[in-house]
Order: sequence, then C-alpha cells, then structure tokens
Amino acid sequence: MKRASVTEELAYGNALDRLTGADKATAPPPKVEPTEATEKATIKLSVFLNREEDAYLENLASTAKFSGGKKLSKTRLIEAMVRAFRTSKLDVRGVKTDEELSKRVTAQLR
Repeated sequence: MKRASVTEELAYGNALDRLTGADKATAPPPKVEPTEATEKATIKLSVFLNREEDAYLENLASTAKFSGGKKLSKTRLIEAMVRAFRTSKLDVRGVKTDEELSKRVTAQLR
C-alpha cells in the first residue's frame, strides 16, 4: 500500500501564506488517487487492555503465523471482532456493569 507523503510545504505552506499575506503563486494541490485506505474513513482509537488480554491477542496473532498463515496485528484482530459483533446484533440495552456486558457477550458467542 502506498503511503501518502506530506511535506512541510504541503502542510503549512498555504496557511502560513494566508497568515503572513505572502503573494507567492501556489501550485495546485497534487492529485491523490483513491486507495483502500482513503476510500474507507477510519478513526484512530485507543484501547486499554490488561496484560492477560494483550497476551491473548498476541497468542492469536502468533498462532495464525505458526500455523501456515501470516501474523495478524492486534488491530486487525480487534477490527474483525467488531465486524463479527456488528453482524450478531449484540443487545446491550440496559447494561449497567462490565460483568453484565461480559456475560452478554459470552452468551452471544454461543
């Protein structure tokens, strides 16, 4: 996958020109061809896990690699879990505690 390159000129040039009133002729912005990453809007999300949960994800990732596949990132594993639960119609109405949520998730897996 291609990575976008953002130069200091691209990032700050136009804004700095507007702030300082520079009359520098600017070139049109480079055309960016859509890629898989730009087609799907994504957000960055921080997830806090305890050591056991992190070790579990690492174990899953390594198992994929050592069983003839490719090592999966923890991010990809979490994304797949979210997609799976989206299709399962997990009911979280009225959940008040982490324990109750955990029980519902476990029941949904069965």
